[in-house]
Amino acid sequence: MNSGTRLYDLLFSYAELYDDEETPFERFAALWCEGRDPRATAALLGADLTSARPCTLTQIGEDLHVQPGDGVILAGPAGGWSLVIQVEGHNAVLEDSLMRLSRDGHRALSVSWDIGGNEEIGYAADGELMVRLSFTFPESRTGADVTVLDPVMNGLRFRLDENGESIEESISSAFVLAGRLTGEEINADWLDSRHERFVIPRTR
Repeated sequence: MNSGTRLYDLLFSYAELYDDEETPFERFAALWCEGRDPRATAALLGADLTSARPCTLTQIGEDLHVQPGDGVILAGPAGGWSLVIQVEGHNAVLEDSLMRLSRDGHRALSVSWDIGGNEEIGYAADGELMVRLSFTFPESRTGADVTVLDPVMNGLRFRLDENGESIEESISSAFVLAGRLTGEEINADWLDSRHERFVIPRTR
């Protein structure tokens, strides 16, 4: 495993969750919330708590009944934070979600990308969006304090090369940043452990 892409490679091993093993990462959304338990985090994302079902990430699609437009998340503890992986929808990484989850002295961090080329890290603290930046073009930033994550970005690669490649290193770097900020990197133990799946009903 290439050390520069190790976390990308770890997530790639779960590619079957995204239907196409050749291009599994056309979309992805992960969220960390400090100081809120997984159920409280899910509730603030709009999840139906009665839909809770214990499962691992690879089991997330089993006995799942959703309507078009519903979101699906897996939420579990990760150190002093809750980690949410969203496999359907993108509620978890919206700016409003980050700000809502971070209110009252909490913090929230997201890593996401989609088929439209939006490759982003978002970070909010105490109800305010501190920074949203592209992890393939880190000069592109907005927020109240656009340099707040700089101390945890040292030595990481957040840029494509001249051929538009090396996205794997940029993705891996985004997750290393998350680990530095939260104190715990995403890992196989978390991905293979049972957490709780929730459905986020589409707003109708």
